[in-house]
Amino acid sequence: MEKTLGLIGAGNMSGAILSGVLAQGLVEPEAVWLSNRSAEKLESWKKLGIHVTSDNAAVAERAQVIVLGIKPQVFPTVLPQIAPLVPGKCVVSLAPGYSVSYLRGQFPGALVMRVMPNTPMKLGQGATVIGQAPDVPEDLFRFVRSLFASAGAVAVIPESQMDDFIPVCGSSPAFFFRMAAAMVDSAKAAGIDPELALSMTAQTMVGAAAMLTQSGLSAQELTRQVCSPGGTTLAALTAFDDYRFEEMMAQAAARCVQRAKELGK
Repeated sequence: MEKTLGLIGAGNMSGAILSGVLAQGLVEPEAVWLSNRSAEKLESWKKLGIHVTSDNAAVAERAQVIVLGIKPQVFPTVLPQIAPLVPGKCVVSLAPGYSVSYLRGQFPGALVMRVMPNTPMKLGQGATVIGQAPDVPEDLFRFVRSLFASAGAVAVIPESQMDDFIPVCGSSPAFFFRMAAAMVDSAKAAGIDPELALSMTAQTMVGAAAMLTQSGLSAQELTRQVCSPGGTTLAALTAFDDYRFEEMMAQAAARCVQRAKELGK
């Protein structure tokens, strides 16, 4: 029997999940329920045959697997709305900070999982980590995993590491976007067309990522390969040293994880 899927919240993550799921034929549109406060955000999904509503409880009542695609700040409002309807069902949280133990306390009798996706899922290029969930039946765990694998790479990790992975693949797309923006700004200042600079910067990032995943070499060794003695790359990297790039990245990761703990429970 096909599982019914519910998504509470119709933001970027929910949209990316739905796009992948429908493209792969994992769930038929009529087996999907989607809620959001904004009717405008629901309209395009309604045209595809998905059941849409502004009532979160309606989604929880009808779906067997319920994905919480909402911001941590609205958890205190939404969780009580659906708690009486989820015993025996699977609730999947995408929010940082909220531990499985806390969610189990909010959803007595439910099967709870934590998942951390990222926005490149929208293009089928996501990187998602799923917390181990020994109490979730294997077939159900595989189904939830397939939802995210339909739009990118998936790894299963200890649930205790979920918050530590946020700066690795949750928040980190913003790190690369900001670096790209700075590179384009520098090129623009030198008189280079910014659209051309952006396209070449983006392609360089794509190529560098492919080298990281396909060369079998470490990031440190790949860095050394780009550098010639006394050359331009080494000169550029002295700025990374002078401004303590690695220390800055470590601090960014620490602040990211700390904020997750402040938001969560």
